[in-house]
Amino acid sequence: MLPPVDDRRWLIDEIAALVAARGPVPLITALLVEPSPRYFPDRWGGGEASVRRLIRRLCGYAGLDGRTVHVAVHDADTSKRGEVVGKPPPRNGQDLAAWIVSVTPQDLKVGVEASALADPTAFVAAAARVVAHAWRLVHNLPVSDPYDPRIDVTSVYLGFALLTADAALRFTSRTAAGTVSNRRTPLRIGSLPPQAVCYLLAAIVHLRGLDRAERTRMAKSLQANQAAFLRHAFTAIERMDPPIATQWKIPPREHWPAPPALAARTAPLPGEPDDDAPEARRDEDPGVAGLNRGKPVFMIDRSMAPRLGRVLFMGVSSVGMLASGMSPNRSGVGMGLIAGLAVGLGLLGLAIGRLLRDRRCSEPKCGAPLKQGTKICPRCSGTIAGTIAHPRERLAAEEALHRAEALAATAPPQPPQQT
Repeated sequence: MLPPVDDRRWLIDEIAALVAARGPVPLITALLVEPSPRYFPDRWGGGEASVRRLIRRLCGYAGLDGRTVHVAVHDADTSKRGEVVGKPPPRNGQDLAAWIVSVTPQDLKVGVEASALADPTAFVAAAARVVAHAWRLVHNLPVSDPYDPRIDVTSVYLGFALLTADAALRFTSRTAAGTVSNRRTPLRIGSLPPQAVCYLLAAIVHLRGLDRAERTRMAKSLQANQAAFLRHAFTAIERMDPPIATQWKIPPREHWPAPPALAARTAPLPGEPDDDAPEARRDEDPGVAGLNRGKPVFMIDRSMAPRLGRVLFMGVSSVGMLASGMSPNRSGVGMGLIAGLAVGLGLLGLAIGRLLRDRRCSEPKCGAPLKQGTKICPRCSGTIAGTIAHPRERLAAEEALHRAEALAATAPPQPPQQT
C-alpha cells in the first residue's frame, strides 16, 4: 500500500528541493485540479484547437500564462501522420502520448498522438505532465529526459496530483482480435507508480489540514486501488516524525497567502474564439485497417500449450459441475471423476499445444493471426520487423529498433573493400 522506505525518502526530498528552489506557495495554495468540467469548462471538439485550449488551461493552473501554445496532433496512419517532431523513443515499456517539442519565453510547442485523445482521463494527465515538464524547463530545474520521475513529482507540486494519481496506472478493457475473451490491459501515465503519487497527495492533504469529509470526497473520485493507497498513506503521514511541514520547511499557516479563486482560473481563455466552429475530430478510433502502414510491428510467436490446456481444463470443469448440479438425486457424475477428467484433458491440451504455434501481430488494436514468413500484417499493414515472445515485450522491442536505427544513421560510411 505504501512505497518502499527509500522511495518515500526520495519523494519527500524532491518536494523539499522544489520548495527550496521555487518556494512553498504552489504546494500550499494551488488548486487541486480534478478531471471535471468544473476545472475544464472549455468546449471539447476533439481536434487540435481543443487540445490547445486544454493545455492553455493547465498552463494557467501552473502559472505559465502568456505563452502561445502550438499543438500538432499526429495521426496513427503514416499517410496522414506528417512529420513527427521531437518525440522521444519508447523507454522501459513506456511511450509518450504527449511531449514537448520546444519551449521559449514566447511559445510552447507540443506534440500529441491522436490515439491518446480517445481516453480523456488519461490524456488530461498526460497533458498535465507535459506542462509540469515545461515548468521545470522554464525555471531551469534539472530534467534528465522526458521520462524523468521528477516531472511527476513536479506535477503533484503544481496541484495536478488528482489527475496524475488516477492515471498513473489504469486498466482498460478490450476484446482481443480473433478471440472471444475480454482483456484488461494496463495503461500507465508517467514514471511514478500510483502508490508514490498517492503518498505525495496524502502529504499535501495532511499539510493543508483538509477535513475528513473532503478527504472522503477526494478518495471517491479515485479508482479503488488509488483510494486505498491514499488512505494508508495519510495514516502514515499523520504519524511521521518530524512532521511533514517541518521537513518541507513550510511557514506557519497564518503566513500562507490566499489560494487562487477557481472562478478566476476558469475564466474564458483570452484570444480563443467563442464560436462553436466544428473541428476535425482526432479523438475517434479510425479503425485498424491500414493503421500501421509503413510502420514497424512485431510478430508475437508463442506456444499454444497454455491456452489450449486452460481451455480444455476450464471447459470440462464447467460442463461437469453443471451436469452434476443438475442431477436431481445427486447421483450424476462424481466431482472426483470430473476433476480427474479435467486435469487429464488439460494435460493433453498442454501436450498438443506444444506442437502448435500462435502467431499474431503485436499491435494492440490488431492482433491479426500471422503465418511464418509474413512480411506485412494483412489487417493493420504494419511491416514485420522481428519476432517477440509476449505482447509485453512490444515497447522494449520498439525501443531497441529505434536505437539500432539511430546508431545506423550516425555511423560513418564504410570504405569500399579492395579486391
